[in-house]
Amino acid sequence: MKAILVGLGGRANHWQSACENHPEVELVAFIEPSEENRQRAIKQRGVSEDLIFSDLSDVPSSLEADFVVDVTPPAVHETIAMKAFDAGLNLLGEKPLSGDFESAKRIVDAGKKANLKHMITQNYRFNSLPRTTRRLLDAKKIGDVAQLDVSLYVNWADSPGSHYVTEPYMFLTDMGIHHFDMMRYTLNVNPVSAHAITWNLPWGWHQGDACQIIVFKFENGIVATHRGIGCTMGHVPAGHNGEWRYEGPQGTLTWEGSDLFHTHHHKQNPQIREQVELDGVDGPNPVLNEFIFALQEDRQPECNAEDNLKSMSMVFGAVTSAKEGREVQLSEL
Repeated sequence: MKAILVGLGGRANHWQSACENHPEVELVAFIEPSEENRQRAIKQRGVSEDLIFSDLSDVPSSLEADFVVDVTPPAVHETIAMKAFDAGLNLLGEKPLSGDFESAKRIVDAGKKANLKHMITQNYRFNSLPRTTRRLLDAKKIGDVAQLDVSLYVNWADSPGSHYVTEPYMFLTDMGIHHFDMMRYTLNVNPVSAHAITWNLPWGWHQGDACQIIVFKFENGIVATHRGIGCTMGHVPAGHNGEWRYEGPQGTLTWEGSDLFHTHHHKQNPQIREQVELDGVDGPNPVLNEFIFALQEDRQPECNAEDNLKSMSMVFGAVTSAKEGREVQLSEL
């Protein structure tokens, strides 16, 4: 299938390699208005100059592209999506869907009206820990889960001047979307409310709040908490995955580093403490694989934009809650 890569900034390195190494994908055009980025791509990544265009609308239809890979900043995702849909092109877009919830809803509506496939690259959920956890929870390994607690301690985004440092709530929005999406995926249920408190530590380097406690409530009564510090000066126990603990009547499932454990101690003889073998993942880029399979099978991909709105609602619900100091019903958004 033929693809157009939109955006030749730093993130394009990953997606250019992913597409070039995928047996079902051929990159036929690149979009980049910045001359500096164009020259860097030509010199450092071997992109042919005659395949680079300034705007998606400049790409000739004779190239017969099937889809767009959008790796532009969130502020222009709506513009790229609308141009892709107008051209009849399916869309694989970097997260977040948009930096604005109203914009995200407009993008989803446009994709549905155009009857095109639109997937968001929520790559964390495709890893072994969440995939195995989802399978075990579906099989009632610990019974019906009632609570999920997630802790994340990282020294995150410490490059001075980047938008991660200068813009408000970036730790909640940029890192949070990964975890919130994994909550939805592993629990296989949708959220109904968010209550967030955010702050900064005295030595923190972020202008926006980089510490948080968030309580999410889900449709079936599950309560999930997310506790995070983005400017820790100490031990980082589990990388960007964080530490996860699922509570059920038949014990717990816990993410401990890169390992998964099932534990059942209380009134249990013999007591259970076992490491669970993790399921494999679908190749080096399961996100791209899922998108290609969905196009070939003419179905909606996992992480399609309409479904991703539910993860985005957790982000914007939490931000609204932090600003207004109250529990926010996600149906308000």
